[in-house]
Amino acid sequence: MSIVTLRFFIFAGFILAEYWLCPPKWRWVMLLLGSGYFLLACTEYNLGVCAVFAAEALLTWLVALAIRRVPGERARWALTGLTVVVLAAVMILYKDIAFFINNINGIGSLLGKDLGLEMPQWLAPFGVSYFTLILIGYLLDVRWETVEQPQKNPLKMLLFAGYFPQLTSGPFSRYNDISEALFGGAVWNRQRFYFGFQRFLWGLFKKLVLADRLGMAVSVVYDNGLCQGAMVPVGAVLFVGQLYADFSGCMDIVIGLSELFGIPLAENFRRPFSSENLSVFWRRWHMTLGFWLKDYLLYPTLKSRWMGKLRKACKKHLGKKASREIPTYVGMFITWFCIGFWHGGSWKYIFGSGLFFFAMIAGGMLLKPLFQRLTDALHIDTEARYWRYFQRLRTACLFTASVSFDRFVSFQAGLQAWK
Repeated sequence: MSIVTLRFFIFAGFILAEYWLCPPKWRWVMLLLGSGYFLLACTEYNLGVCAVFAAEALLTWLVALAIRRVPGERARWALTGLTVVVLAAVMILYKDIAFFINNINGIGSLLGKDLGLEMPQWLAPFGVSYFTLILIGYLLDVRWETVEQPQKNPLKMLLFAGYFPQLTSGPFSRYNDISEALFGGAVWNRQRFYFGFQRFLWGLFKKLVLADRLGMAVSVVYDNGLCQGAMVPVGAVLFVGQLYADFSGCMDIVIGLSELFGIPLAENFRRPFSSENLSVFWRRWHMTLGFWLKDYLLYPTLKSRWMGKLRKACKKHLGKKASREIPTYVGMFITWFCIGFWHGGSWKYIFGSGLFFFAMIAGGMLLKPLFQRLTDALHIDTEARYWRYFQRLRTACLFTASVSFDRFVSFQAGLQAWK
């Protein structure tokens, strides 16, 4: 059920009316029923697929309660780690299994063998990319005691993981940020309701008027063999315009809708195209994904035991400076690879939404002294307005060229077009 269809508008209007008519202490039940119906409708009423979501949410609920009772630090970490692996494996199995099958078949072809692995014909749970990371984040917060008291009600756990506005395209909610409004019964606020409705309409405008119209032009360029020569950058600019209007429009729709329920969701965009480098750009584009990866992947990786061993080895053989920089680059590589892989199980996503940005950001860090000498030699005033505009234009061009790979048929097609 698309969020820009009449069917969804009727559904959302009905749930919204029933929500505010309910006594405050029972409003979360109405949201649970609405989210359950939404999941069923989005999977064509496939109970088996919805059972996967329920099983993951209930597994996380049980483990979160057990973590506080299991004796021994090592046992708690083992239980947490095993559950995280299970949750991630289910997401990869349903969402990205094609990546492994295609690469294994490709390796077989290089070796002169036809392995003949076929794609399994199963339907992925709706929103699996989002609710899986939300559950993993909750579990780690419980383990780190960021969440003081784990949720004891399994039905409330199902609502937290499956709250329907956030399952279409995010944002990634954290338990401490949303639990009070989600379960406590929001207080009616006319100004917030009006603001939510206005934002909902603004999101519809961006999605239906801007993104869908741009999508027609993008399809003409990419789907009719026209993306060559000068049309390569033209198609890339059109695609980025479509992508931004579509994604930010969907964010406005779901955040505005959640405001109608009196439940604030985290912001996901903050003027990304005013960024002066790619690091800042990604902190302003899909912000909650960036925060999630930083808190639950990058920092734990940098603090891990094996990273500590790498740091010591680098210090012993390469010096103190290398012991700081090399582990940082390794952690960044892992993080950016995972960002690309999360966007889609294909090398075009791994490169276009991941490793390209790692190469640009890491290269900028490594070559910073050279860039400084060049700007000094050319007498460039790095505080001047024209220089900031140049940086913004450069950053926008790099981002546009990179994410355009997502729209090509394959990674090889993207390389050939840009070549």
